[in-house]
Amino acid sequence: MRKPFSTINYTRVWIGTLASGLAMNMEYVARGWFVFGIDNLVLDLAWALLAFTLPQVFFSLPGGILADRYSKRSIIVVAHALNAIATLVLGLLILRQHIEFFHFIIFGVLNGTVLALSFPARQAIVPHVVKESEVFSALALSATAVNISRVVGPILAGLLIAWIAPGDLSNERAVGIVFLVIASLYLLASLISLTITVPCKATDASSETNLKRDLYEVAECLVHKRIVSSLVLLSVFAYMFGHTLNPFIPAFTESLLHGSAREYGLLIATLGIGSIVGSLMVVWASDLRRQGLWLMGLQISWGALIFSFGFTRWTWLAFVLSGLIGWFAGAAMALNRSLLQSHVRTSLLGRVMSIDMMAHGMMPFAAIPLGMLADANGIDFALSVAGGLLVLTTALAVFGVGAHRSITK
Repeated sequence: MRKPFSTINYTRVWIGTLASGLAMNMEYVARGWFVFGIDNLVLDLAWALLAFTLPQVFFSLPGGILADRYSKRSIIVVAHALNAIATLVLGLLILRQHIEFFHFIIFGVLNGTVLALSFPARQAIVPHVVKESEVFSALALSATAVNISRVVGPILAGLLIAWIAPGDLSNERAVGIVFLVIASLYLLASLISLTITVPCKATDASSETNLKRDLYEVAECLVHKRIVSSLVLLSVFAYMFGHTLNPFIPAFTESLLHGSAREYGLLIATLGIGSIVGSLMVVWASDLRRQGLWLMGLQISWGALIFSFGFTRWTWLAFVLSGLIGWFAGAAMALNRSLLQSHVRTSLLGRVMSIDMMAHGMMPFAAIPLGMLADANGIDFALSVAGGLLVLTTALAVFGVGAHRSITK
């Protein structure tokens, strides 16, 4: 597990991933808590999520093409710098009390677009800075960095808000300070990424390729490799029905647990702790047989736990279930991405990972109707529906495309 860290460039990639992940998860908590505090509407959380994720549907594939054609390091550095500037501006607007709900929509679109254009490069750079035999472990360790940020980021944001403004959801000073901290983390990630040196060519793609050829190659891979298309579908449904839990946790904490920003941050952190354990299990079990079968079991269990979580009323049980959800979710997503990249040649990695990013952008297509359902029938009912749908669609994603034989080998 330590071998990838023997390479200084991978260590820099990992630290940059951790810093940007901390920034993203702190922003996730601060934005969600502040937005829900405006009108106490779950649907507002869904609209804020839509603004951030919808650009990923349209710009992820162009981001994958950029990653396969141009310097991945340069893309990463510029993206982190742009996010730092945007977050700084938003933080200043909040501190000056000039903030409106539509500002979160505007900056959500901006941050989502930057993320969509840069995420494939962040994923695809890993095979270029480690040995071929270490790629699987390096990818799982990168997933662990993201999951660590899911623990530390929410705790830091939640405790900071609770310390500065206890019990006040919409306190501009507390949330504004958190956004300034977020901007500094994005800047740190940009500076660290600037020190990365890629020992091989930035891309394996031919300089003579064109857009039509780029699109044809990734479409051909999805059509002719059933295991790849099945893994992509599993990722789509995981984001739509599994990760939809995350943006609704402010409403769950406030409405059912009667908690504060501290409980919210700790609940998100518990999810992250479970995710760390889950992704580390993938690193340790890199030689596990029938990995596809394990993936199916993990994702179905993930959905069943969300179904149960929706009916939770005790705070201690909510923490236990959120830890288990994070555990199964972290293992499932790390295993999915590792399997996906192991079945795709290096020259296609950027474009294929852009498809995975597009899957992340599909979240609002479930979050908005689920948000409407939550406002009409309760957040508990909506979460249980999401969990049930994750179980159902996981089975459809594998058996519906006829990939059950190849994915369970």
